[in-house]
Amino acid sequence: MLPILNKPLASQADVFDLSDAELGIVKVNQALKDKKIKVMIQKNNVSYFYDVNNVGQTLPLQMGSGTYKLTLLEYIDSNKYMPKDSKDIEVKLADEKLPFLQSASPIYWDKNGEAAKMAAKLSENLSTDEQKAYAIYDYIVKNFEYDKDKVKSLNSNYIPSVEETLSTKKGICFDYAALYAAMLRSINIPAKLVKGYKNDVSEYHAWNEVYLQNQGWITVDACYDSIMSKSGKAVSFKKNANEFKKEKEY
Repeated sequence: MLPILNKPLASQADVFDLSDAELGIVKVNQALKDKKIKVMIQKNNVSYFYDVNNVGQTLPLQMGSGTYKLTLLEYIDSNKYMPKDSKDIEVKLADEKLPFLQSASPIYWDKNGEAAKMAAKLSENLSTDEQKAYAIYDYIVKNFEYDKDKVKSLNSNYIPSVEETLSTKKGICFDYAALYAAMLRSINIPAKLVKGYKNDVSEYHAWNEVYLQNQGWITVDACYDSIMSKSGKAVSFKKNANEFKKEKEY
């Protein structure tokens, strides 16, 4: 967890836009000029940290209905942050899957973007969510390549661009998972981006969970399968969740 200085909070009006909280998202209305800031979102002792780069940035409330604490943090020095504003909110979701249909960090997508258009094209003649989810997965697995060079140059604040990933047809596991989630969300299929570890992958990893009717959440790993299939190994759309250790989900 980031070190946070224990100092009095400085109140700022309307730092957080809560108008879409019932959809599972919150927007940051303010940015501090020439300051490096983050937002910490907490619920039940679980914390998520997000870099804030612009006014109106959208962040997920993905931990379900209940009481959240939202805290705006200003960078001081030596990786230390000081609270500038804090607010407790009560979130009531009509459906706990709603946050996993939104465009929010780290899965930003545009309904008029190319990723959404491609998702619509791949799924247009299919009837079930499973068929649609598989078609998009199959497209990514067969047409995208893992970018070994990219992973060497990224910093810890990296956020994928789904449009860039779609255009270049390459990326790291984070890119694969963000694109897959964005494409599914754009056709109204709930999808999570998950970070953690896979039992036969030594590095920190990212994959997806997809909600299918009558099945619940299933585990899908398009990046892993893309690599495996290109080496001639058989792959399966649905993965055994026990092979994965989840640390964060978005």
